[in-house]
Amino acid sequence: MAIIGAGIAGLAVALAAAEEGVQFQIFDRNDEVGGTWLTTRYPGIGVDTPSAYYSLSREVNPDWSNYYPQGAEYQAYLVSLADKHDLRSHIRFGTEVEALWWHEERQQWEIRSRSADGTQNIDYASVVVTAAGYLNRPRFPDLEGRDSFAGTSIHSAQWDPELDLTGKKVAVIGAGCTAVQIVDASVDEVEHLTVFQRQPHWVAPRKRLSDEVPEHRRYLGRVLPYYAMWHRLKSYWATADNNYPIILQDPEWSKTHLSISPANDVLLQMCLEYIDRMFGAGSELAQKVTPDFAPYGKRIIRDPGGYYAALTRDHVDVEASEPAEVNEAGIVTVDGRQIDLDVIIYATGYHLDFLSTVDIRGRDGKALVEVWGDSPRAYRSGTVPGFPNLFITSAPNYSPGHGAGANFSMEILAHYIVECLQLMALRGASTMEVTQKAFEDYVDGIDQTMQGTVWCHTPNAHTYYRSGSGRVVVATPYRLVDLWHQHRAPIEQDFILR
Repeated sequence: MAIIGAGIAGLAVALAAAEEGVQFQIFDRNDEVGGTWLTTRYPGIGVDTPSAYYSLSREVNPDWSNYYPQGAEYQAYLVSLADKHDLRSHIRFGTEVEALWWHEERQQWEIRSRSADGTQNIDYASVVVTAAGYLNRPRFPDLEGRDSFAGTSIHSAQWDPELDLTGKKVAVIGAGCTAVQIVDASVDEVEHLTVFQRQPHWVAPRKRLSDEVPEHRRYLGRVLPYYAMWHRLKSYWATADNNYPIILQDPEWSKTHLSISPANDVLLQMCLEYIDRMFGAGSELAQKVTPDFAPYGKRIIRDPGGYYAALTRDHVDVEASEPAEVNEAGIVTVDGRQIDLDVIIYATGYHLDFLSTVDIRGRDGKALVEVWGDSPRAYRSGTVPGFPNLFITSAPNYSPGHGAGANFSMEILAHYIVECLQLMALRGASTMEVTQKAFEDYVDGIDQTMQGTVWCHTPNAHTYYRSGSGRVVVATPYRLVDLWHQHRAPIEQDFILR
């Protein structure tokens, strides 16, 4: 089995495979494990899922220093997994997979990759699991004059650790989680900061004065049996299916409210109270940061501690729009004002790539990018008709949009993939391929359930959850416990085993 990617998804699949004695090799373009936590290093980067939960269930870390740890601490956790379980001996670092072609004669996938030195390689595997994620290519806004800026331009995903913002006039373009963390971390360093937001997000307040985990809790996690597991379960419930009612629409309620249900309104009122408390009810700044859609229409943001406070500082300005253009000296606003700058930070997210940068061809040379077009869809474990023995962990509609973290879906998919391999072995099959009917029925079920969620009732919310076709392709509309039950074992009649 070949696993493409050595982030949390790839490591989860590798550990599940190793436990069952499945031979595997991991391909990763980087020189270390970690995926996004290795490559993304902007100021303030951190986990916005509780650390007590954001780990693999087989390897719960009892000693997090922070309830929402910085990226470096989570990266260290992933490195520790690779070291503890000797996964490095199974990884080909510095190897980027460029193409996956199905060979009918061999009943295998041909893996075309390129090493860091430019060497092209060809390998074969009976089964391929892609664990490369779908947010990899930084996206820049289409701004006139963007390349003419004489100062420093940088995307948050390509951060230069040598960049010093001290005493600089800085602009941050974006208002999502990344922008919030950068503003929070750098506001005390800069001479002046201008935040450009195309559309505000709902921001939830931090629930405690400090996110540092008290030493007595860390001690209990290290020495008291099952304490860390109990704490993990508690964190999971509070941030996962406990939130599910918030994303469900109440048709009668939503006719007369900005929120979509009474449960959704509880969150809305909490966020509005936070805005009023920080900026003053009805103030100009309060109006700028107040969204015009229901909470969860876009990914909810947790204030890391000082974001809203930063926006009230005398040396910080908020522009409730994108820049009109960029010139050599800085940015021109939509109303024609010139803002001179030293640094422009683009916290503008990523292209939504469901494997579109890899040349994947299934039976009869069928290209996955053509099958999906602008509306990627998949059956359980990311399987697609015409692409045998291919499992996609970062599959369409597998991100827990109402809470928890990606580690949940990664673990249930890792379990399901191993179950599929066991079914193949029991039946003496060399290939396993989902039927067209099972695929269509499953996708139809997703789309029908999705109609009752917030993402289909906030069309004015600009969110990466939707593809260009308008279909919600990132979030799952199901409770996480439902996903867990769906992936306990494959339904044999939903597959063609040869």
